[in-house]
Amino acid sequence: MHVHSMEQFGTNPLSQSSTSCLSEDSQDGNILMVGANSLDEKKLKRRQKNRAAAQRSRQKHTEKADELHQQHEQLEQNNIALKKQIEALKEELKYWNQMLKDHESICPDMLTPSLPTQTPLLHLLAEGLDQGIQ
Repeated sequence: MHVHSMEQFGTNPLSQSSTSCLSEDSQDGNILMVGANSLDEKKLKRRQKNRAAAQRSRQKHTEKADELHQQHEQLEQNNIALKKQIEALKEELKYWNQMLKDHESICPDMLTPSLPTQTPLLHLLAEGLDQGIQ
């Protein structure tokens, strides 16, 4: 009978505490380890599955972080564009307020009884925009 070396199984077959048993190979009379080798294979497969699952999880988290980063960058660009639009609208409001003042000085009859609140309303709107949007 020939006994396999410990390197072939990874551990000493006599020190196994599991319920493995020894059997003789009918072809060449070698003693084979039955049970422990399949347990090692199961452990190895389980570890491989766990590693693969962990890798998928890490990949998923990385993709989510990348997606959030891209979304953040897009929102920053939108915010900058909106701020520019606000500034342009403020400038336009200043222009129209100046046009209104210039016209009021030229046309004293601008406030007619049918439109008594037109000018104060425009002034309130202009003040609200100046104070509300910084």
